[in-house]
Amino acid sequence: MATIRPALFLISFAALTFEISLTRIFSVMLSYHYVFAVVSFALFGLALGAILLKSWQRVTPEWSFYVSGALFALSIPISIIAILGLPIASLSTEGQLGFWIYISFSAIPFTLAGLTIAGVFQEYPERSSSLYAFDLLGATIAASAAVPLFDRIGGIGVALSSAPVAGLAAVLTGVRAKTFPTLGVISLLLGLVAFLFVVLHVFSPTVPIGRNHNKDMFHMLSNPLGASEVVESRWSAFGRTDLVASARRPNEMTLFVDGAAGSVMYAKSIFEDSEEAGHLTHHYGQYFPFRFLSDEEKDSALIIGSGGGRDVVVALLGGVKEITAVEVNPEIVEIVKDHEAFNGGIYSGMRNVKAVVQEGRHFIRNSRETYDLIMLAIPVTKSSRSVEGYSLTENYLFTAESFEDYLDHLTPEGRIVIVAHSTLEVYRLVSLAVEAFRRRGLNEEEAFERMYTFSTGMMPTMVIRNEPFTPSDTERRHEMIHKLGYDRHGFYLPHVEQVAFLAQSLAAGQQITLMMDEILFEASKETLKWDEVVRAAVRDIGVVTDDRPFFYKFRGGLHGPLLTFEVLILMALAGLTVLVFSPRRLFLFGGSFFPQLAERVELRALLVVFFLLGIGFMLLEIALFQKLLLYIGNPLQALSVLLFCLFLGAGLGSLASSRVQKRLVLTISVTSSLAAFLAIIYSFYHDDIFAAVQAPSTAAAVMLVPLGFVLGFPFPLGIRLLKSWGHDEFTYVMWGTNGITSVLGSALAMIVGMTIGFSFAIYLGAVLYGIVAVSIRLTDTRSGRSPRRI
Repeated sequence: MATIRPALFLISFAALTFEISLTRIFSVMLSYHYVFAVVSFALFGLALGAILLKSWQRVTPEWSFYVSGALFALSIPISIIAILGLPIASLSTEGQLGFWIYISFSAIPFTLAGLTIAGVFQEYPERSSSLYAFDLLGATIAASAAVPLFDRIGGIGVALSSAPVAGLAAVLTGVRAKTFPTLGVISLLLGLVAFLFVVLHVFSPTVPIGRNHNKDMFHMLSNPLGASEVVESRWSAFGRTDLVASARRPNEMTLFVDGAAGSVMYAKSIFEDSEEAGHLTHHYGQYFPFRFLSDEEKDSALIIGSGGGRDVVVALLGGVKEITAVEVNPEIVEIVKDHEAFNGGIYSGMRNVKAVVQEGRHFIRNSRETYDLIMLAIPVTKSSRSVEGYSLTENYLFTAESFEDYLDHLTPEGRIVIVAHSTLEVYRLVSLAVEAFRRRGLNEEEAFERMYTFSTGMMPTMVIRNEPFTPSDTERRHEMIHKLGYDRHGFYLPHVEQVAFLAQSLAAGQQITLMMDEILFEASKETLKWDEVVRAAVRDIGVVTDDRPFFYKFRGGLHGPLLTFEVLILMALAGLTVLVFSPRRLFLFGGSFFPQLAERVELRALLVVFFLLGIGFMLLEIALFQKLLLYIGNPLQALSVLLFCLFLGAGLGSLASSRVQKRLVLTISVTSSLAAFLAIIYSFYHDDIFAAVQAPSTAAAVMLVPLGFVLGFPFPLGIRLLKSWGHDEFTYVMWGTNGITSVLGSALAMIVGMTIGFSFAIYLGAVLYGIVAVSIRLTDTRSGRSPRRI
């Protein structure tokens, strides 16, 4: 065992590192929902490897996990070369060939890793506690190393770094096989060569931008009239940040993250050329409120999601005295600083502009300052923000609670200015504003007196403040809105009467048109309740909260990959029900597992236990990650803290479980019950815990390490219980079941978070652990079998 435990540590490290790198690579190549699908389906390979273990052992009867481990190491560079070398097709539907090719090449390494890990557990079930601890420790270190690795060697480098690590693991298992580990040495050397070739720039492969509608960078580069080129690219754990210049627009550059979410960086000439500045102030609605502000109303501005600096330029042109620009992506801030000769040093050379690298919501929650203006442009964050690929399009900048935070941080004369992309987004912003004011004791009519909206037909703008706009306020704005042509879709002003007029249309001829948005106007008069509007809307424009922060989810129900996963989850539950409750005669076929399953109640119970442990663990992990985001801010740091604390605790728990020699069933039941109890307690009191412990990472450790500790008991003890009851030949089946349901649990956490809320996901995870606790105790009583001491 001296070499097997460190080998398992290295395999786990390599597998999670490879998973993280695939998430970042596919974020550049594919749309966000395909990233989630590809990575999730690829992770099914881990479970598939366990399921195929018996067949694999017949092919490689001698030390099969050594051979599969070496092949795992060899498959990593082969997989990366194949993925990057494939032609990028437009993946508009899930069923296209390219999509499944990506899944296949991604799944091969994970399948081999699954064969290796399952083979180790199958060979040494009595050592499952210490093995599981080393498995979790490898994942812990990988999660902690992800951020610095991406910052130093980029996405492809991180992917290939897992190859020599896996090769070293193969060498160690080969030593255990008491033969010279030739295949392991070959895999180690080849993996090391591939890694060094990329890191030392002997060979510099690039990740191509996907050809789809979400990748604005692809459209910009492929436009023959634009003459665009990439100025520079930088990798970090946030993804790949590219700076693109166009010969057509020499006074602008655009920053992209993973090929999407373009953010403009203006040349310094905009401060000198009145025509260039006038074009921005006329066509970009965010400048409009500045036309009516006195000097006393422009003392300070907070810009959340400042990106390339467009909103900073608007604030400077508007005469704001002190500007705080908050941007979550450090690479964007560094690129803007490095190009100060182009942009005039908006982040580095202006005394009244302070650039802060932090998540915007986290910044404002921890700030005691108040501002005359809080400015936001709704970001297009349809990308995979989490390094694991599971947090999709959530955005804590636009929830009912965030609007309360913004209102709390305004000066008495202050206002919030938000630039959107569509009228649909405006309607959702109205829902959030109405809810925020409702929580302050205001009715809908009073809420609508504190906001107005306008649009040129593109990028509508919304202005909100704590004090109501007076009739004289809106009269001045009304006149200017019509003068500038801002009275298009989604236009609304309080204290202004609705006007109907005849408009000429080429398609429909003359027709009656209303000056203001009819829905917003009627709601402001309370002749139409906003809740009725939300219920009647074809799209979902209702309130989103910190517990369900999916601002961009306008379509009802589930769609795309999550709908597929919903079907798979239902199929898995139906399959489990059939296996556990159907008549015995249905299982007297093929192999030894099903006949044994039909005969032995304890085997069926353990199948249920491993099934529920996989789903329950991932429900808790994903939901707790969402909770941590609000306190830690940086999504990558939040995930690193979560995985480090949770896996560290689980690893310690697994090691502690090795000291349990008797009463395995009781220990599983008690620790599962404690896990359920702690999860519910944390869900209710996490605000109090983070308030009591000032350092967010310390507070997270206080919560997660004890939870991880009790979570580390049931799985390894379940493996040992399997052996003690004489069923250790089916260890691979239980490991594979747990692997499958872990992926399904990740998807279920997102489904529950989108439809009900992440708090419910925690409660559901706690319930599943409670079922484990009860079912294993009942089974022990019914089976009448006493576990042997092992």
